[in-house]
Amino acid sequence: MGGVLSNQVPVPDERMQQMITKLKLTAKDLTVLYGKFARYDKEYLESAVESSGTIDRTEFYASIDEKHSPFGDAIFALIDEDNSGVLDFSEYVEALGKFCLLNKEDMLKFCFNVFDDDKNGTIEGQELTNLLEILHEDEQTSNMKHALKTFDFNGDGKIDFGEFKQLHSQFPSLLYPAFRIQQNMKIFTLGEKWWERKIEELASEHYEKLAQQAAAGNVEDMSDEAQRARKEEMERTAKQKRQEQAARMRMGCLYYTCCPCRRKLYVIEDDESSDSDSDSDEERARRKQKAAATNVKKGGKKQNIVPVGPRKPLSQEERLERARKRRLRDMQDRPTRKD
Repeated sequence: MGGVLSNQVPVPDERMQQMITKLKLTAKDLTVLYGKFARYDKEYLESAVESSGTIDRTEFYASIDEKHSPFGDAIFALIDEDNSGVLDFSEYVEALGKFCLLNKEDMLKFCFNVFDDDKNGTIEGQELTNLLEILHEDEQTSNMKHALKTFDFNGDGKIDFGEFKQLHSQFPSLLYPAFRIQQNMKIFTLGEKWWERKIEELASEHYEKLAQQAAAGNVEDMSDEAQRARKEEMERTAKQKRQEQAARMRMGCLYYTCCPCRRKLYVIEDDESSDSDSDSDEERARRKQKAAATNVKKGGKKQNIVPVGPRKPLSQEERLERARKRRLRDMQDRPTRKD
């Protein structure tokens, strides 16, 4: 792919064409991406006439303002099938399309595979500690090491994927370099907002397709992945409705209607719509037991209600006296007419 002019986007091969179709990249998008790609090509910078059409790992890290890390190397290993140590523009676009579209669950699986060198489905505790030295080069490493020793690995000294997700919930900074690389890849290519819109667009199309399949056939005939995606869509829709209702209550109907651009400032993440796996069935059961115990301590009654006995019926004289006082009060409030 050498000898390509700086303002000419290379002709896409089959792999690149598939990613263009998937992301619905326009000619303008490809021009922007190739401009970013060629900007960090050493030969292009030196000759200022034509580029080699490839970037190495150092140039790739420079293009996203990142330092060398195991996660970046894993991206290269995932895309660079010929192990040439360089990426051409086709591989560059494919790397962006695959890595920038990963959600939180997929990112955790990717990081787990990076840590799991022998791919046996478990990570040794010492192996994870050694990787911390590479990922974190500041004072947080020693603190995290001490915290890892107190983490419960079910007594087997190994970490499976479920424990790995719990580890991420307790120590989010552990995998921060991986999520930062993903964020920088979005920022320094087409922009973070562009990628967010694209992710939302692709998710909507995917859920719409699943809904059509569910409407055409029986729900029981759907695959596990389709049922999981359908459940996620229902949860996402319910979460969005809850957030909209909460924002409308905080803003007021008039402000909510007249200023739609400011609604996102009043949107907060609720616990029920959180995608964290730490909120398990055991955790919800524990909260219910705690609430029940608190209710028992209070005698099973709400403390903010004042007990009131039955009202004594009024006699005929008392009712007439009350009516007379009400008429006098109304007469006092009525303005006097001036003749």
